[in-house]
Amino acid sequence: MHLEYEHAAASGLRRYVNTTAEELGCSGEAYYAHLDPPPAYAYLALDDRLRDHPAQDTALVWNEHDGWAVAIETTAGHELSVVRYYGTELLPPPPEVARFVAEVFEGRAPDAAPVGNTDGAAVRKHLATYAIPYQERPAQRPGRPVERSRRGPAR
Repeated sequence: MHLEYEHAAASGLRRYVNTTAEELGCSGEAYYAHLDPPPAYAYLALDDRLRDHPAQDTALVWNEHDGWAVAIETTAGHELSVVRYYGTELLPPPPEVARFVAEVFEGRAPDAAPVGNTDGAAVRKHLATYAIPYQERPAQRPGRPVERSRRGPAR
């Protein structure tokens, strides 16, 4: 993946979701995130199952309208049913998302409504703040030190 060639909001979304996955201590890279076509969406597989739904896999999902939610997979990973919405802000810091997930699994998360955002441009602007800025790299040919490649031909 070459982040320097991607749109800042798209790479920002992937970095935000990856950071959230790391905060949760999820095993592997079991997440998916996309920005286009709208709405922006993220899916993060969770390792544990909810006490009330021991037969269903769980996931943490996000979209640019509703924000974060913990959901269960109802039919072989194709249908999701939301158990709890985070509800208070669209892009909370990853440690707050991890705390929310812990509260859901402990049965302590309060009922909340989806965020209800309608400003996709503002979401993309916020996501771009998570992007890793592109950094110039010196041109270098394989097997040749940078210092020599900047000078003229060897004499």
